[in-house]
Amino acid sequence: MSEKASVQNPLIKYDKEIGWDYVNRDKAVEFRRGETGLFFYDVLKEQLVKLNPGIVDEAKADGIIKDLENVRSSIEGNSDVLRYLKGQISVYHERERREINIKLIDFENIANNRFHVTDEWQYTNGTYTNRGDVILLINGIPVIIIETKGAHKKEGIAEGIDQIRRYHRETPEIVTHNQIFNVTHMLDFYYGVTWNLDHKGLFKWKGIKDEICSQ
Repeated sequence: MSEKASVQNPLIKYDKEIGWDYVNRDKAVEFRRGETGLFFYDVLKEQLVKLNPGIVDEAKADGIIKDLENVRSSIEGNSDVLRYLKGQISVYHERERREINIKLIDFENIANNRFHVTDEWQYTNGTYTNRGDVILLINGIPVIIIETKGAHKKEGIAEGIDQIRRYHRETPEIVTHNQIFNVTHMLDFYYGVTWNLDHKGLFKWKGIKDEICSQ
């Protein structure tokens, strides 16, 4: 049985059961406006306007999206994105003549957000092309990248971590906005934060205590 059938599809099925809307690969590329796209653009624009009434109009939303596209593909850029996600970035409000923080995620009313899951997220930067197995997006922004490995792989976790490392080297754009990475193999599910790939920063999910992976 393939990795997609044995691991990837069940993971997506679970995500759907807990409220994430599935978008197939072809539709996701359309939402991204091509394989160089970083977001579900229309979703992000709609949510920026919705979550910031009277502060962000469509023109301002376009500017914010452009700023998000232009963050550095590095740990510093990843940190800048986190500030956006936490509502720590402001825009100038003409009527009030002051800077006002904007929301990309509504942490107070979760129902105001849109949750999507998609698979086979292929990204090309003109030099390299890589493909993440599963991507989770909140309000059109990718926040979690997951590598799924089938039971037939003897070193599935190590292989998945190597792939995540390769993404950072070759296509850092694919992990600039994602804040968390996961690698799953059989019953093991490991997680860590992007741009911190030392083995001490990799943990096993759902243990009595978080278990540091020795990979």
